[in-house]
Amino acid sequence: MGCWNYGIFDDDTAYDFEDELKNDAKKFFTSSFNKAIKSEYLEFDNCHAVTVSAAYIDNLLNGTKYRTDNEERKDESNVNCFRLLHSDLDVSSLKGISVEALEKVISDKSELYELWSDNDELFLKWKSSIKELINRLKK
Repeated sequence: MGCWNYGIFDDDTAYDFEDELKNDAKKFFTSSFNKAIKSEYLEFDNCHAVTVSAAYIDNLLNGTKYRTDNEERKDESNVNCFRLLHSDLDVSSLKGISVEALEKVISDKSELYELWSDNDELFLKWKSSIKELINRLKK
């Protein structure tokens, strides 16, 4: 796993979706959540598509800022730039499916869960951060 910490934007894969987000963010969000919900087992990239999508929605709806330890990407990883560009994007209707998809990410039907569960030091922090995101999106 190409990650350096447990945060959503602390993994190289989180940045693989930039083009799709620029082209049609809401379509990307919806597609990511629906793929996750419909799948029996959630593959690594699909897990990240869900967590990244949910983080952007969280930022748009709640103003939550996300950190990264990657110095090269520090400005890009802060989803506030996205919020400024898409302040008129209505994503409130995606809260329910985002929560459902995130719950799958932190279940044993997820490759990301399996990978993190092998990390005794950071697994609980990773899972807790996703649960906090779920709770913010449930409001």
